[in-house]
Amino acid sequence: MSHTSAAQRYRAVQLESATPQEILLALYDGCIRFCKAAKIQIEDGDIAGKGVSISKAVAILGELRSTLDHERAPELCERLEQLYVFFQEQLSLANVELDTSRIDPVVRLMGELREAWAEAIRQVEEEQAA
Repeated sequence: MSHTSAAQRYRAVQLESATPQEILLALYDGCIRFCKAAKIQIEDGDIAGKGVSISKAVAILGELRSTLDHERAPELCERLEQLYVFFQEQLSLANVELDTSRIDPVVRLMGELREAWAEAIRQVEEEQAA
């Protein structure tokens, strides 16, 4: 049994028992992690690794887009969808052009969005506990 497969199984069990809020934050964390990895891989000339990392980040953004509930919050979802599409475009250009500067705003804004979601989740949990 390899370390990677044990870690993957552990993450799978974590995800199966995770709340939707935990999954949302995990998606943001994963996207940010893959973006940072791609930046390092571009700088190191690891073209294949860069392609894999960017593909994973773009796939996560696609998953985030697919889970938007436009009926529940149309304005918020429209803005988030526009951002996610922009992020996907920037990462695709970074992939083709080997341009790390296109990754920076994605990481920064994804980090800000992640923190905003984490705060919103904390507030809802506090209200529910009260």
